[in-house]
Amino acid sequence: MAKRRHGEEQEIPFVALMDTMTNVVGVLIIVLVLVGLGVASAVKKILSDLPPVDAEMLAQLKEIISKEEPPLDLAKIEENIKAKEALLKRSIEEIKTLDLSPEKQKLVDIDNIQKQIADRKADREKQKAEIEKLLADVESMKSRLDQTPIYTPPASSIVRMPNPRPYPEKPVETRVMVAKEGVILYRESDYINPILAGLEKVKSQLEYQDIKIDPFAKMLESILGSKAEVAKAWPEISPLAGAFQMDLVAHAYKNVAAAGIVPDKTLLDRLGNISLIVRQPLPDVATAVAAATKGDTSKWTAMDPSKDPAKPIIKVARAGNKYMFYWGAKPEEVKPTPRDITDYFKALGSQDSFKNAGKARVIYDAFRVAEVLKKAASSQIFSKSYVMTPTVKPGSTWVQIAMTPRAGGGESAEQLKQPNSGFISAMRSIKSDPNGVALFQVMPDAFNTYLDARRIADEVGVPATWEFLKGLDLIANVAGYEVQRFADGLPSKNAPKPATGITIAPPKRTLD
Repeated sequence: MAKRRHGEEQEIPFVALMDTMTNVVGVLIIVLVLVGLGVASAVKKILSDLPPVDAEMLAQLKEIISKEEPPLDLAKIEENIKAKEALLKRSIEEIKTLDLSPEKQKLVDIDNIQKQIADRKADREKQKAEIEKLLADVESMKSRLDQTPIYTPPASSIVRMPNPRPYPEKPVETRVMVAKEGVILYRESDYINPILAGLEKVKSQLEYQDIKIDPFAKMLESILGSKAEVAKAWPEISPLAGAFQMDLVAHAYKNVAAAGIVPDKTLLDRLGNISLIVRQPLPDVATAVAAATKGDTSKWTAMDPSKDPAKPIIKVARAGNKYMFYWGAKPEEVKPTPRDITDYFKALGSQDSFKNAGKARVIYDAFRVAEVLKKAASSQIFSKSYVMTPTVKPGSTWVQIAMTPRAGGGESAEQLKQPNSGFISAMRSIKSDPNGVALFQVMPDAFNTYLDARRIADEVGVPATWEFLKGLDLIANVAGYEVQRFADGLPSKNAPKPATGITIAPPKRTLD
């Protein structure tokens, strides 16, 4: 009975297995049916969502499908992989060698960046201020430009071409000074000759009568060194003021005194006479005489006025313990002592030929000459056209007359065109003189007035030329009446030497 039970127990699981498999198969069939239904629905939905395809699109799709993609190059891919692996390996090695300590690595320099930002900000503000200033200047210039009137050029002037011709050898010039308002004439002979004629009548009254030290004091102190020396020298040098320039007399006094010789007025007068004959400066003659008293006669013989070196006028020879001084053919035996040599020169300067040369020379009192000229300046002959002011100028050996054109003294630009104008009469007078020349001197702003005046002169047929003129004021020297200059005329030792280069003479004046 036991075995039967065992057989029955083995049949039951087989049947159950079959039932289970049947159930599983049934379930799978149901699932497949459901999946099929879902796929059909999905396909239907996809097909419904697709856009319609025309024949052209279908041809393009077929062409794309027909193209075959090139096969992958496995060798090239492996080569790229190896290159990337090598680069990665090299980068890893470089990272391992980096020094990441704080002392070596400073990723961000905040202070430096902040300073740069501040500098850039300051530069920007500065540039902003400059640009604002420039813009303000532009606006200002625009405003000024808007207010500036439009320039209208003056009417053109006709200027004739010059015709250069030779200038007369001895021209009689009449200066035609041209200003914008008109012209004024000046011929030196018309003004200076009457003045000289007036001075000639009172010539003797213009010589020194009472010599005052005041005009000479400053000059003499600069030469002699002190007021005490001036006071000591004045009695000896003042009597020579009428014949020699006082600065030269003072230098001669100083040179003689430096040699131990007493420079009295007699010696200075004789030395002055000698200087006129040998035509050498008085101080140089005094220096030569002083050197001769000490045994050096070379300076004296160097003043020989002879034009023929083979026939000297001045000679000095030593004869035993004496000197033989020659003036021309006449010898003079002189002992070699300072006093005897000084006496020789005193005697030489007192000879008639020397003495007469000194007497013929006259230096006039500058202040007396100026007084006479002031009286002459008030005459209508001179005061009609000019204001005349005599001046005594230190450093000048002539009394000067400053001549300033008087208002209304000339003729206006309209007056000179009149048939009876003084300008036309003057042009005719110039033409009548074979050597007459009209010298037009034109102020820079008066060229149009000059053209009008020159047109009239050309119509009259006057020889003329022109030049620019800085000013209308004139300075005239009263030549022939030498006066004291009241200033040291000798060049200073520290004065620059005159240039020795080649100088080019200005072009000769020509008529045009």
